[in-house]
Amino acid sequence: MKTKALHILRTRPIFLYLLPVFFVLHGYTENYDFVPVNDAVILLATYLIASLILSLLAWIFYRNFTKANLLAFCMMAFHFFFGAVQDLIKKISPDIFILKYSFILPCTAILFIVLLISLKKTKKSFLKITLFTNLLLLLFILADSGWLLLKVLTVKEIKRAPVSGLFKKCDNCKYPDVYLIMADGYPGQTELKAVLGYDNQLFEQELEKRGFHVIDSSRSNYNLTPFSVASMLDMDYLKGIAGQYSNKNDIALCYNTIKQSKLFSFLKQTGYKIYNYSIFDLTNQPSLATPTFLPRKSKPITAQTFISRAEKEIGFHLATTLKIKSIIQYVRNHDLKNNRKLTAKTIKIAKEATSNPKFVYTHLIMPHYPYYFDSTGQAVSYEKITDDFIVDQGAMISYLKYSNTKLIELVDQIKSSAASPPIIILMSDHGFREFKVPVDNKYHFYNLNAVFFPDSNYSLFYNGMTNINQFRVILNSQFGQQLPLLKDSTSFLLE
Repeated sequence: MKTKALHILRTRPIFLYLLPVFFVLHGYTENYDFVPVNDAVILLATYLIASLILSLLAWIFYRNFTKANLLAFCMMAFHFFFGAVQDLIKKISPDIFILKYSFILPCTAILFIVLLISLKKTKKSFLKITLFTNLLLLLFILADSGWLLLKVLTVKEIKRAPVSGLFKKCDNCKYPDVYLIMADGYPGQTELKAVLGYDNQLFEQELEKRGFHVIDSSRSNYNLTPFSVASMLDMDYLKGIAGQYSNKNDIALCYNTIKQSKLFSFLKQTGYKIYNYSIFDLTNQPSLATPTFLPRKSKPITAQTFISRAEKEIGFHLATTLKIKSIIQYVRNHDLKNNRKLTAKTIKIAKEATSNPKFVYTHLIMPHYPYYFDSTGQAVSYEKITDDFIVDQGAMISYLKYSNTKLIELVDQIKSSAASPPIIILMSDHGFREFKVPVDNKYHFYNLNAVFFPDSNYSLFYNGMTNINQFRVILNSQFGQQLPLLKDSTSFLLE
């Protein structure tokens, strides 16, 4: 049995398929509790199929599976570990010329051509290389499997404040439909006037005409979206955030907190049906936002691959140079497509009669960059939407004006479609952050916060309120709860 296994490892080039298993398993283990297992499985299947296709194409040339798999293995290894090698070289010598894609791409092409020809000419059997590589990858897989098992057994679930007894039953409450509309990166009036030189009063007046109450000098508690949304929905500060720098474990905490938030617990207890039209996964309700072909949550695994790095660093610039509009639009228009999809879903559900009250969470990436339109609704030229465009404050303000129009339209459609007046919360997760010259960190937190109540009872809201108390006030005012308000404070985090 032992001899047979050794013979297989010596003669069968299974290293081509062991490599993606190791890569995905290692990445999944490193990002355990952050990358969903289903996404990791789909990613692995994608890489295995890609490896098989490369091997079959190479076999047509070599008529030898060992040679074919060696070539495919080198290509997949280059893809998998490109970013890690690039980062290592950057640490040693940040400005070295070999890091430039003008050097990397032609050199890589030459090396693969040399390898292609060398493998064709050689008469070697590659038995030692096959045995060594198979054994090495099996050992790596075994080690990562043990590491993963250890994490499964030792990683503790998020310690959460007990929800039972936190909320009380309200027999006299009406339980209207509730719409939470998050306009990502929408700066509040305080930041707009003080730093960006724009008065957004006309928009606020339009909201007030429709019965909204705009909270003056409202702030988010965190300057990064996952942290801000998690704390808002959980109505509490995030526990265990380690220092000023956020990391993948902190992000995982945010994602899990969103899924298990106290607000959703309350809604479920009171019979609400939750509709997820956001950029986050909720329990049994994955996000409808689809930014890439590969599973969105597998990005921590794929971030350092060659394709990911090349798409991020040169893809758009190359497409712009060659004027390949379709590629540019594909790269840049994910958020635009998602905004349209999620808005359409929101309008559709607003028109539908349901047996249970609705809670609709819609999260739109606007006026957050990319700035797709100007104030008149004219599409911004695709040549302009580069990485440098993000700090163009004039373009942001113009896109904000366009966003104002679309948000008013959405609010009007919700109100006109509702059988009875709903609660509508229109707010943002943080303010504008993309400054050419650094500004006081406090301005990163000033956000949009406007609320519509059917009974117009806004007495519990106060100026300077932070997002963490948003739903504490709403539940107290509209649902008969007696939740204490927390001290308003902000935490500036670095990505």
